[in-house]
Order: sequence, then structure tokens, then C-alpha cells
Amino acid sequence: MSRTAHQTVDAVVIGAGVIGLSVAFELARASRRVLVLERGAAVACGATRASGGMLAPVSEVEFESEELVSLAGDSLRRYPAFVEQVERIAEIDCGYRDEGTLWVALERDDLAELQHLAGSLAAKGLEADWLSADEIHAVEPHLTGRVLGGMRVASDHQVDPRALCLGLERALSLCGGDVETGAVVRAVESADGPLAVRGLRSDGSPLAVRTQTVVVAAGAWSMHELTLPIECLGLRPVKGQLVRLRGAELLRHVVRTPHVYIVPRADGQLLVGATMEEMGFDTTPTAGATMDLLRRSWQALPAIYDLELVEVSVGLRSAVDDHLPVVGATRVPGLYLACGHFRNGVLLAPATAHYLTRWIVEQREPAELSGFAPRRIVRAESAQGV
Repeated sequence: MSRTAHQTVDAVVIGAGVIGLSVAFELARASRRVLVLERGAAVACGATRASGGMLAPVSEVEFESEELVSLAGDSLRRYPAFVEQVERIAEIDCGYRDEGTLWVALERDDLAELQHLAGSLAAKGLEADWLSADEIHAVEPHLTGRVLGGMRVASDHQVDPRALCLGLERALSLCGGDVETGAVVRAVESADGPLAVRGLRSDGSPLAVRTQTVVVAAGAWSMHELTLPIECLGLRPVKGQLVRLRGAELLRHVVRTPHVYIVPRADGQLLVGATMEEMGFDTTPTAGATMDLLRRSWQALPAIYDLELVEVSVGLRSAVDDHLPVVGATRVPGLYLACGHFRNGVLLAPATAHYLTRWIVEQREPAELSGFAPRRIVRAESAQGV
């Protein structure tokens, strides 16, 4: 794209992870001229790159609020059509799979925990099939003989986040949008007219864009080293480490224990994750986390011992105190947020993009986002006298 001193576009999206690219794609499909600005050298180089890509609102129901589970279920229902659109336009396979999740118990404490989870799902009217050890081995014979039992959640799916983002980048381009990497945004400035987006490119040239709409979707960096004309929302990074292995096909389903998850990919990779660490902006891969993930996954799937160790990925999930996403308009006209998705960024991408685009285009708040709007945090701080 041309790099003039001052660019003007309909919308700027800050951040080219799965959330930012999904929002940009939907805005482009709504006939907006969109520019995505990404601080990294490529798309999906932050938390999205280190994501397992599990689409599992049912499996997570015990750990999430009812409001978030509802939005997650909505987003999962949107996923097949969303992926189909991206794949059709971009001609890229996004790795969408629907075999479901197998939860397995290796110890009696695990078994009790999974039985409790099964009871919680049943009480909420959500489907999960309890399986004996023999039934689990019939579908996943490489699992350890120590399996005591477990359950299958058929409605859980998965997608390859890296492939999805490459597809979104290409689809966005074909829909008339642009992605500029190596573009570090330092400030979004509000005046009576258009918003001004200012920063620096990796080649040292200044970045200056004017637009009517800015969506901040930079994950953990959304309010870090970025000056916005709004209140601080207490956004923080939560470090996650994930191990990538490659070799013979060992699994068809995503396999989870109470301590680890293992995600099979069509290209022969196995993803083992993931840690949750309050370490600030530290992105250093560590031996201890790698050892713990490999040990726990080996206990469930002994054959991983002979697989190739491909990569240890590190990502920073963005989170606020209530661990709900922050999606919607701010008090500054034209300035929107789409961050704070914590562990659910990939899962919530289609719903976030759909409803936020509707909000921007129609200039009316969708009821589906009312519980996630930025004002909830501002009001909470005001109530506490902050």
C-alpha cells in the first residue's frame, strides 16, 4: 500500500490477531475501507500464535459466567459459516474440525472432578456422553492404559488460529482492506473531527492516519505504550506457554485432562497447552513450563515421547479483573474496544466481529454486547471511588 504522509480511511483496526482481523474482515464486508495496523512483523504473532484453537464453550461452562457462555455458544454457531466465507474468498484451509473433545481421568481425583463437571453440564441442559475406559480406548487407542473413564463433548470443535488469520488477511485484502505490519501505534487522538492515529513504522517513517472509526484490538498491548483518550481499564497480560510436537498421528479428538489439553492438527502436529502465568509482559519460554506440559501430556499419551519437539510458543492473553471481554463503544465518538478476551479470543472472534460491526454500522448497541461494553468497568471504578 502507498505510504503517504497522511492517510484517510473509513476505519482503523489496531492489532492483527484473530479478533482484529475478524473485525476488519466484517467491516470490509460492510463496505468500509479498513486499515489494520500491527506492531509485529506478521499477522497473528501475539496471543493468537500461541493459541490451541479450541472452540469449547460447553467444556468451559463451569468456569465462565452465564453471560459469557451465551456469547460463546452464539460464536460457535457462527463458526462454520464464518470459516466457509473466509475459505471461499481466500482459498485457504483454516483447519476447522468438529470431532469434539474427550475429557479423560487418569486418577480417582480426576474422575471425581469430571463427574462433577458432567453433573454441572447436565444441570444446565448441555450434552456430554459419559464413557468407560474401554469406550475411550475404542476411539483413541493410543491413550494410556491408566484411563479410568471420562466423557465426550461432541459440540466442542477446533480451528487452526494461524491458518485462520492467514485466511482472514488474504480475504480482507480481496475485500479492499489493507494490513500494515511493523506499524507501532503510539496514540489515538480525539478532536472535533476525525480521530487521528499516530505512531511509527519499523523503517522509522512516521505513521499518521485520519479516520472516523478506530477499533483497538491489540490484545494485551491495547492500553500498554498506547495513549488513548479514555480511562484506564486495568487491562493486564496473562502469559501462556504451549508446546508443539510433530510425528505420527496419535489422536483424532482434542483430549483434555484436568491438567492439560492436547490438540491434533491435520498436518501431524500436536499442540500441548497451556500455562497461565501472571508474569507481566515477559514472553520468555521456560524449561519448567515445557517440562510440566510434556510430563502431563505424556501421562495421558505415552507415545508423544518419540515425537519431534517443534516449538514452544508464548502468548500474552489480555484480561481485566472480571475476566470478561471488553467489546464496544467508549465515551469518545468513533473509538471502540475489542480486547480482554482472556482464554476465549479465538472462540469469540466471529461473534465479536459480527456484533461490533453491527454496532459501528448501525450506531446502536446490540443487546448481545451490553454486558461486555467498556462502561461496565468505568462504572465499577466510579462506584469504588477510584
